[in-house]
Parts: sequence; C-alpha cells; structure tokens
Amino acid sequence: MTVRPPTMPPKPTARRLAAILAIAGSLVLVACGTADVLGAPSETAATAAPEAPPTTTEAVAEGPPPHVDPEVVDTRPPPMHQPVPLFDQGHSERQVDAATARHDGYMVIDLGEEWTPYLFTERDGESEEALPNSYRRTYLALARGELPDDHHGDRAREDKYLELYGIMPTIGLLRTRFQHTRDLECAQHLDLEPLRTFEGFVTYESREEGRNFSRRFRNLETQMRAIAHAQGVEGIDQIDATRIRSERDRRQLGEYQRLAPRALAVRAAQARLECEGYFEGKGEHVEGGLDWPTHEALAEFERRHRIYGWGFLGRETLDMLRRSPMEGDQEAVIRVLTERAMHAAGVIEDGSVSGSYRGSDGVEHEVPNLEGQIRSIVVESFGLQTPESTLAFLEGLGELGADQAHSVAIPMPELPEYYTADMDLSVEIDRGDVWYEFPYDEQGAERAQPVERRPHLTISTTWSGQRIALARFGTTIGGWRSEHIDGRLWWRYKNSPPGPVVWHQIVAAPVWLPPESTPPRDLFRRTGRRGRDAYRPNYHETGPSYASAYGLVAAYHIGYRERDDGSLRLGGDDGIRTHGSVDYMSIMRRHSHGCHRLHNHIAVRLMSFVLEHRAHTRVGQQAVAFRRDVEIDGNNYSMEINQGGYVYQLAEPIHVEVLEGRIRGDRATPIDEPLPRFDTTVGAYMLPDGGAVSISRMGQMTAIPVPTAVGDAGVPAAR
Repeated sequence: MTVRPPTMPPKPTARRLAAILAIAGSLVLVACGTADVLGAPSETAATAAPEAPPTTTEAVAEGPPPHVDPEVVDTRPPPMHQPVPLFDQGHSERQVDAATARHDGYMVIDLGEEWTPYLFTERDGESEEALPNSYRRTYLALARGELPDDHHGDRAREDKYLELYGIMPTIGLLRTRFQHTRDLECAQHLDLEPLRTFEGFVTYESREEGRNFSRRFRNLETQMRAIAHAQGVEGIDQIDATRIRSERDRRQLGEYQRLAPRALAVRAAQARLECEGYFEGKGEHVEGGLDWPTHEALAEFERRHRIYGWGFLGRETLDMLRRSPMEGDQEAVIRVLTERAMHAAGVIEDGSVSGSYRGSDGVEHEVPNLEGQIRSIVVESFGLQTPESTLAFLEGLGELGADQAHSVAIPMPELPEYYTADMDLSVEIDRGDVWYEFPYDEQGAERAQPVERRPHLTISTTWSGQRIALARFGTTIGGWRSEHIDGRLWWRYKNSPPGPVVWHQIVAAPVWLPPESTPPRDLFRRTGRRGRDAYRPNYHETGPSYASAYGLVAAYHIGYRERDDGSLRLGGDDGIRTHGSVDYMSIMRRHSHGCHRLHNHIAVRLMSFVLEHRAHTRVGQQAVAFRRDVEIDGNNYSMEINQGGYVYQLAEPIHVEVLEGRIRGDRATPIDEPLPRFDTTVGAYMLPDGGAVSISRMGQMTAIPVPTAVGDAGVPAAR
C-alpha cells in the first residue's frame, strides 16, 4: 500500500528559480573541489602572525606587488541526475535533467513499449515496492498488437484495432504499421478525388439493394461512354449536353450526374479499403454499393483511426478517407503522442469548454485548450509535419525494448495559475433531457421521445473563490432496460438519481458482479458448438476487460452526510458508477443501466488527472468471491470471479453533483414497478398468468382481452 501526494506543477517563475539554483550549484562545486577561490588567503598567510600596519609617519618601502594566486572558476554545468534528450524538429542535440525538467519548462514523455496510463502502473517510483496490477500485462500485450491465448486475445482478434476502445498502441506498433503502409504499392495508385469532392452521406444497404444500384449505374456509365465517344471527347465529364438530341439520352445524362458522386465515392472508398486489407475475411463486396462487407470494412477502418462512427460513408469517416494512407498513419502517431503528453503533463483542458477566470493580476483569462497546445508542441518537437518526417522520426528512435523506458523531453506549455499542489476538483453531471414516460405504444413500437440536450459531465476546479470549468464530456443516464424476473424478461426503468455524491475510490480494470436480475444469455456467449459446450462465460461483460460493463476504469458513486465539523460520513454503494465503455453508440445516442458512461480513453484520461492532483492510497487488487449457476437450453453453466479491480482510494473524496436535468413529457417521477414486454406472437403485453394488458404513457396497466390469433385464411386459429 502506497500513498501518493498530488504533484506541484511549475510556477510562472520556475525558469528564473532554476537559473538561480544552477548558479548556486556551480558555486558549491567550486567551494567543495580543489580549485582556488578568489580572495581566499594562502595557507602560509593563514598561519603567520599578522604584521602591524604602517603608521602615517613611516615611509612605505616600494617593491613588487604581493603574489596573488590566479582565479580558477569551474564553468562546467552541474551534473544531471537523470539526463534525457531534448527534442526539437525531430532531433535531439542536447540533454536536460528529467529531475528538474518541470522547473526548467519541459515535460518528460516515455516513448517506451512499457508505458501505460498511471492507472495501470504498479508503483510510483523505482525505489518503491511494486503492488501488482493484474491487468497491466494484458494492457501491454494488447497495446503491442499481441493476442494473448485467452478471452482477451479472442476479443482483440475480432476488434483488431483497439485505440477506439482505450488501448493506446505502442510507438513500436505504430512504426510497424507505418512501414507496412509505406510499402503498399497499390497506395501509390489510389484515386481519392471522388472522395474529396463528395459531400453526401451513404448508409448501409442490403446486398440486393447494392447490386441493383451498382447494375443501374454501370448501365448508365456504358451509355454515357458511348455518347462521349460519339461526340469525340475523352471523358464523360466532357459531354456537351446541348449536342444531345435524344430526350431519353438527356434524361439518362441527368440521372448519371445525380448518381455518379455517390457511386464513384463508394468505389474509391472500396479501392482504398481493398488496398489496405480491410476486406480480408469479409467476403466479396458489390462494387459501388455500400453492402455488408463494405460496411464492416468501414467499421474496421474507423476503429483503426479512432473514429466513433457507424461504418457509413460520411462525416469524420469521409474526412479520413480523403487523406492518403500515409497521412492517416501520421495522424495516428500525433494522436497517440499527444495522449501520452497529456498524461505526462497532468492536464485535461481539451477546448471542450469556453470560459474564463480572473487571475491574480485582476485580468480575465480564457481557460486554455492545453490539448491543442500540446499537440502543436508534439508536432514541432518531434518534426511530425509530414508523413515522411513522421516516419523518419519513428525510425530514428532505434530499438524500443519491451522492458525499458525511453524517456525524452519536449517543451511544457505554461499552465494557468489555478494549477496548485492540491487542486480543489469537483464534478457536475447534467442529466440533460429526461423522459420518465413509458416509451412504447399499444403495438410495442417506440414512441417519439426527442432529446435536444444530451447528458454531459464537467470537471472543474475551485481557485481564488471561482469555480472554473476545465473540460466537458458526453455521457449517459439510465433508461428502460431489460430485466430478468422469475424466468421472464420485463422492462424496468433504471434511474440515474440526481443529487450530491462523492467519488471515494477509483478502480482500474474494474469488475462488474451481475445481479440476479441479469438475463443469463447476457452472461454467457455461444461457442458454435453443441450440447454442454454450446455456451461459455462472457468475461468480457464482467471484466476485467476493455470491453466490460465498466470499461477500463470506474469511479464509484457514494452517498454521504456532512458532520458538524465539516467531515464526511460516507454511506453505502448505490450501484451507480462513472465509468468507461466501448458502447460508444449509447454515449452518443442511447441510455445506460443508470451509470454515467464515457469513452474509454476519456475515462482513463479523466481518472488519471484526478489521481495526479488528489492525494491517494494505492490499495491494490480487490479480492472477491462470486459464482453464478444458470441453466440454458437444458444445460447447466457456471461463472466464477475471484478477483476484482485495482483500487486507488482518495484521501479526500471528489464531490459530484448530479443535476436534475430537464424533465420532458407529463410524468415528473420514474416508474418504479417493472412492466411486461410486448409479445409479438400474441400482439399484446402479456403477464405471467396469461392475461393481457395495455400500458399507458404514465405506466398504468389496464387488463384487456387476449387478442385472437388469426390463421392464414383469415379464420380464427384454434387455441
């Protein structure tokens, strides 16, 4: 068990203080060494009796001046405790001392293959005894692109690119990918212009729809080439519409011009995806149609480039496709190095808030976008301005051993003065628009419940009487979810209670212990086999795993009471967490089971920032004893969990305020009781006793006759 106090960032006068310390160090070296000091008496003079000074009436005898030893000054800089190379424009020509880097205006980044976020470390310094973190080895293996021979490797083999899920690739892996891209001969012949000129949005379509669209466009293309040939021009884009006499041909030219941007953009995207290997193992795709293989290839492309998309052609995905493959790898290097630098600097301001604070100078200062500043510093220091210079930097790093650090220094952005030794941090979670009404109609279809304000989490610091928002992230609140009750699935509203709570513990690689109400099929996955081997435990759902219910890190919401002396009496665990998640669709569009989800890399960054600036104890691995026995398809299966996450306990809890949000609709409170799910085979909401009910928007159940099933001939079927 170790205690880590918060770090003290440099003050605005740190450079001047460092210069003074350097001068003092030089003087100490001179005084303690063998060099003579100017003005010091010689050994002979120090032991001889002093002569009487001449009087004013005595003549002073003239003679040569007394001997004075020459001044010897040691101009060497003081020795460095931890010398590291300082990078500028992709090269290092001098070193700085890592021990005093912060005071000298630099930050030290570890480029080695053993780097992890602080959450997955095992000690705070080399002199400290390690407190084993069981997920660290898995994190490092996945970050290096390895596939462990367990369920972690099985899931990673499916996802392939894990940065989107919070596992940052190592510098060595980025270099290997970059070199592979450089050597792709097909990349030299890609035509990305149709992607650069396309401004639309193409979603997934069925294989049949894709074939029909592709066939129709190819026919139009053939006809337009014939017209171009008849007019004596080289390309379809050079056809003169005024020379076309046939009304049919003019209509077909108009249809071609309408469909061409989409068809040519999809073709260009498919050519790039094919070149880079994204279609591997996905079957044959329809040229020009966004069919299932193309959709899956786009989704894999998005994972590689940390794009939170749907495998469609548009927005951020289209923007990245417009770049060359080498430019995509350049961006990945900049992104990963910026993330490491954010952790090294211990900052979180990413430009997501627009606000200001009054400094000690009485002037209003904007909250800076430190991520943007650090990104610029990373590009400038490492020389990452072009794909070629970025790859040259990576290759210039030489061997990156798997068991050693590779520390380098780059300039540190100037931090605002609200960065103090013990930042007074707090969190606010705005629930946004909240609907308590039952969201399904009498036919089991979803009712419209529009949300204009999505939930978001804001982390702030209080300094000089001001609450200063530092960063804001999208999150989730609870909603209607399936719950297993007495062998049946029901709907139950999972609330995210408003009010004050605290974060008392932060848990890396947390484990979710499923309650009895969890449907068994959520806890076990099909294996493709039969009989007793048809299912196996889904440890990706329980964790530890980047894909677990709690993601890579969780902060537990704990209620409290404030005593008369201002201290806190902590209450029980209400089951609500702020945690990471790979289900980025829910963060962008849907609901949770009551917890506040964050993208995994954001959750890791946020909780690392809290630990950087709040004293805490490294408690270590949780010990748990969990077993669940279930029956599926007549076979019995067991799930056992004997270890929890890695716990950091805060010396002073972080205060969290969950706001009420904006209640929409006519119901002001949650519906507490579970409600039956719609039975599509019967056409009604069915109760366990066989009765049917209708359910109002307010959650009121009313008994109705069980609908009569109708046969194929329109005759009531026998029951």
